[in-house]
Parts: sequence; C-alpha cells; structure tokens
Amino acid sequence: METPETMGKKITVVTTFHPEGMRTYGEKFLESFARNVDKRIELIVYAENCKPANPDPTRITILDQVESLPKLVAFKERWGNVPKANGKCPWPERRPKDHHKEFKWDAIRFANKVYAIFDAVDRAKDWLVWMDADSIIHSKWDYEDFSECLPDTSWITYVGRGKAVNPGPAGKMVVKNWPECGFYGMNLKDLVCQDFLKEFERMYEDADRGIFTLEEWHDSYVFGSILFELKVRHPNVLDYTAEIEITNKAKTGGGGHPLINSRLGKWMDHMKGDRKFEGKSKPKDLLVKREEAYWK
Repeated sequence: METPETMGKKITVVTTFHPEGMRTYGEKFLESFARNVDKRIELIVYAENCKPANPDPTRITILDQVESLPKLVAFKERWGNVPKANGKCPWPERRPKDHHKEFKWDAIRFANKVYAIFDAVDRAKDWLVWMDADSIIHSKWDYEDFSECLPDTSWITYVGRGKAVNPGPAGKMVVKNWPECGFYGMNLKDLVCQDFLKEFERMYEDADRGIFTLEEWHDSYVFGSILFELKVRHPNVLDYTAEIEITNKAKTGGGGHPLINSRLGKWMDHMKGDRKFEGKSKPKDLLVKREEAYWK
C-alpha cells in the first residue's frame, strides 16, 4: 500500500567521479545530497577507481564503474589511444581560434558521464536526473520542489543559455549554443525521451557514424545536437533558463554559468571549471539577484 511518503513519481539522480574528483568535490557533493535532498529521491554514483564514503546507504547506491559499465570499458579500449578521441582536434585549420581547447574533442573524458546515464536508465523509473558531482546542494530541496522541476508534460529538462538564445534545428550538426549539461532531467516514460536516449547511446556505440560526424564531441555538444533536432518536432521541453535574460554572453555563447542563474540556483551551486578548487561559484557569476543565504 502506498503511503504519503512513497506516493508520486520516482526520481533517481545519477553522477560519476574519479579519485581526484572524489577528493576535491565528490564526497562533499554526496554529503550535501544526503543532508539537503529529500529522502524520497535516490542517487546512483558510478565511482571510477575510487571508494567514496557513503553518507546515506539507504538511498545512495555506489557502484564500481568498471564492473558496472562494460560498454564504457569497451569504448575506452577501442578509442583510448586514438588522438582525435582524446582532445586532439582533427581539423585545426578549420578551428584556428579554439583547436587547442582539448575538452571539445575529448570523447574519452566525457564517455564516463554518458555511459553512466545509459546504464542508470535501466535502474531508474519515471525520471532520471543527471547532476554533475562538482556541485553542492546548499539548501533544503524537498520532494515537491524537486518534482516541480521535472514536469511530466516535458520529455526532457535542461539548462540552456537564456531566453535570448534559442537554437533551432541543428541542421548540419553545428551547435553554437550547446546546453550546460550540469543538470538535466529525462522523463523515462515518454516515448520521445526514449528515442532521445537510444540515439544518444547510438552516437557513442557507433562513434564513426555518430559523435565523430559532429563538429565537436564533448557530451554537451552531442546532447544539444540530438535535442535541438527533436525539439523542432517535439517542443514540449523545459529549459530552466527560458525565463532568464542573460545579457552577459561570455565566450561560451550565452551566459558562462547559466545553471546558478536559473531556478536551480535556489538549491544548488555548480562549481564548474576552476571553481571546484575554490569551493564555490564566483560573485561575478550571478547575473540575477539570489535571495538564498548561501549566496549572501
């Protein structure tokens, strides 16, 4: 029999990190999740060659990445020694200004993230949420508020680049304003979302005819390429930044740190880049006025 505590959609969060990440931010993320996220929301962690402490085994599951993700192991075995899959831009003459930015072509690095999602789909029900582990849940996040961030009328939710930036179809797979993939929700019961996830995985499993046909192959670019094509036919998505006017365009094409400026900033901070070593996002990252004590 259902109780008030168990009623509602099942929400599962997934993340991953490596040993350095565990020490720098991973265990802090786990502690903040256990302390501030509603007990009805579960977390799956794919730990890469590390054994983090589990602050709440009743709802946090920590899996060994190598044992749990054989497809990831196979992907790394195939592409681990191939320069173009490890940050080496294959066409520097086409990208004279940014070919040195290795993350844009580091398929191996971001495969850890996407293969965790592909596996977690089969362990979750209703909604699966990706959350970068270099985040911290700074304020109490109850089930109702979390659930509101994942409306069943949407097949996917994501962090865009503000209402001033609204890409249309990817066309030739050139995505100038890729989403900020520190947080996104997947409605597993929706058929469009199921199609999205199948294509997302195919892009990696069939990499020569998938990610390597794109202009870049970090996860946000791949994610955006599929999302923006599907969104033309299936516009029922939730972009958390759609209500925000981001005037600071930044070099990334529309707000360098959109997550904390969206509604998600009420509960979480995403310490992307060097911020993870500082332990908090920078005051200049805030483009909207935040009232939460954490941001004061």
